[in-house]
Amino acid sequence: MRRFLPILLFLFLAMYGHSQIVITELSYNPPEDGTDSLEYIELYNAGNQSVNLEGYKFTRGVTHTFGSATINTGEYMLVVVKSAAFETVYGISAMQWTSGALSNGGERITLTDAVGTEIVDFTFADIAPWPTIMEGTDGDGRSIELCNPLADPNDGNNWKVSENDLMIVLNGKNIYGTPGEANSIPPCGSSADVTVVITNNQFTPKDITINVGETVRWDNTQGVHNVNGSLATFPANPDGFFSGAPAAAPWTFDVTFTKSGLYNYQCDVHAGGGMTGTVTVIEDVVVDEYPLRTIASLKGVNADGVADSLGIKCTVEGIVYGVNIRQGGLQFTIQDNNGKGIGIFNASNSLGYTVFEGDRIAVKGTVAQFRGFIQINADIINVFAINQPLVPAKVVTSFTEEDESGLLTVRNVSFVDRSQWTGTGAGFNIDMTNGQTTFSIRIDNDVDLYSQPAPTGDKFNVTGLLSQFSINANPPLAGGYQLLPRYMNDFALATSTFDTEIFSLQVFPNPASDFIQITKDIQVESITVFRNDGTKVADILYTDKININTLSGGTYHIVVTSKDAVYTGRFIKF
Repeated sequence: MRRFLPILLFLFLAMYGHSQIVITELSYNPPEDGTDSLEYIELYNAGNQSVNLEGYKFTRGVTHTFGSATINTGEYMLVVVKSAAFETVYGISAMQWTSGALSNGGERITLTDAVGTEIVDFTFADIAPWPTIMEGTDGDGRSIELCNPLADPNDGNNWKVSENDLMIVLNGKNIYGTPGEANSIPPCGSSADVTVVITNNQFTPKDITINVGETVRWDNTQGVHNVNGSLATFPANPDGFFSGAPAAAPWTFDVTFTKSGLYNYQCDVHAGGGMTGTVTVIEDVVVDEYPLRTIASLKGVNADGVADSLGIKCTVEGIVYGVNIRQGGLQFTIQDNNGKGIGIFNASNSLGYTVFEGDRIAVKGTVAQFRGFIQINADIINVFAINQPLVPAKVVTSFTEEDESGLLTVRNVSFVDRSQWTGTGAGFNIDMTNGQTTFSIRIDNDVDLYSQPAPTGDKFNVTGLLSQFSINANPPLAGGYQLLPRYMNDFALATSTFDTEIFSLQVFPNPASDFIQITKDIQVESITVFRNDGTKVADILYTDKININTLSGGTYHIVVTSKDAVYTGRFIKF
């Protein structure tokens, strides 16, 4: 019998070498329109030696034969359907498979080694006990993860949807996954909040942050190790924990942390080789259901004009532009420092906020869309500052989705039909043209222009906020762009010698009771002062200091004319 021992040993080692490469994560149906470009398969080396994948191949599921590519112990490798698209969205390098795609309804996946031996072979599905769309996978934004690298991949109970929010939004769905990193789900049968996987000479992840009262599980899958966070070894730890003497895998060790602070720990066998880690325990954190998002990140639309961010709860910050155009509720615009804007809306509640242009506010709400116009259905509004500078209007020759909710100026335009200025209804539209393009200008009944006669003159530079009211209530949501002037001074006469540039202006002090001073170094020719309702109250020539002592309390707008430019600003009189 002795002569068979080397053969049996060889077979054991061969089988062990094959089994150390496993598939630990799949994204088989990302929330994309049309052909999927973000599908991925995650490989993991659960063994104690590096593996050169040259000659390995997928024979079922997708088609791919690996060239010379090494995956080290404890490391991951991503194989994807479209590497360029994947790297653009996820920011992670990946290998593109040759052909094929993962079936949205589930299928068999087989990976063989260079001599054709099957080392991974399982069939996934999109019905229970596998994760389903009800749990967020299969087109709803979440990948599926294997609960333990050594678990049976054919058992759907061992796969769960990812819990890691990558802060990526695609077609209105938040993307969850851990491509190229340790999985986010607890190990099979675990009640731990965080799991640290122990392989040969490393903890993964080695440094973690948890809340008070949460449990950490150390899961030794390979080698002889222990977990030593005792006070004898680390006297600065808030409390001690110790798994005992080093022992061979497999084993688990759970610790529930009840004191906040920084905990150090190590494997006593391999501490000299850097096998150490930390647990940072913090007081319970209340998760904000409205995570902070930038305005720009909410502006994307698909080919039908539908916002990618629909239904997302979030917080956005920005400067208020214009006035409130919804009595009894809210409808106005905020913009970031780059002039990217978004609408703010509440049908019947002002949320205790009075709209003032120049306020810096934070809005908590849900992204919605009406006739193509993207807006936040507001739940909470907080004011952080007042009298903030505005971004100068952008001069445009056409209206596009890119500039929706932006402050824009169209130059040298004239009325197509002045009789359209009716001053009736909830507002009225007028057409103005520069001779090449006709622009729709919307005069809302909440702005001072509504009750005024049409501006006199031939050509104007018209400034306003770009809105959208598509002729279609349902997709496709195209066209219907309208420019909404805010004040009478948004209609500026264009002269034959130059096109007026309109710039934002600040005054000091603001608020004030007696005098205000223009802070910008310009040669003032004239200053016109308007009440907030558009009524002109003063004309002043050749001075940069204004006596406001006789004005009643309230908000006022000023228009300052210099030799070759027009400036607008706002002040509050005590």
